[in-house]
Amino acid sequence: MSYHSAESKKEEFRRYLERSGAIDSLTSVLVGLYEENERPLESTDYIKKYIGGSGGGGNSGGSSGGDGDGVANHSSSSSSHRQQQQQQQQQQQQQQQHLQQLQENDKLRKENKELKNQVKELNKTIETLRSNLKHSREEAKKARNQNQSPEQQQQHQQSSSPST
Repeated sequence: MSYHSAESKKEEFRRYLERSGAIDSLTSVLVGLYEENERPLESTDYIKKYIGGSGGGGNSGGSSGGDGDGVANHSSSSSSHRQQQQQQQQQQQQQQQHLQQLQENDKLRKENKELKNQVKELNKTIETLRSNLKHSREEAKKARNQNQSPEQQQQHQQSSSPST
């Protein structure tokens, strides 16, 4: 007979929870928990840890002085939930900063590549100018030699050639 009365007490308590809206509230909390990244494998684990449920033990319908503990567990649950939210916000901020750094790195790499290409182009231009200068000097030297007398050419060659 006592088994039947325990079952009837459970059923009566379930109806009370449904009427009071506690089941809906708990369901919405558990749905929110399910949507989190670091959700527990079982909701009963979460309830035991943060809300203070005994989870199927022999005292699950009795009133053995648990009201104050339930409030304390609920406030610690809220505090723990706030801490989790803060950690998630910090993680999101870190991820955003990391993405910004990656974007900045990509931008700097692109700029570096463009600058290296400019340096290559400038080096090519310098080589072309050096080659043109050398060619122009040779042409000027030939022109001077053609305008000079043979004696002047000899003197110029002797003065410009290194003596040993």
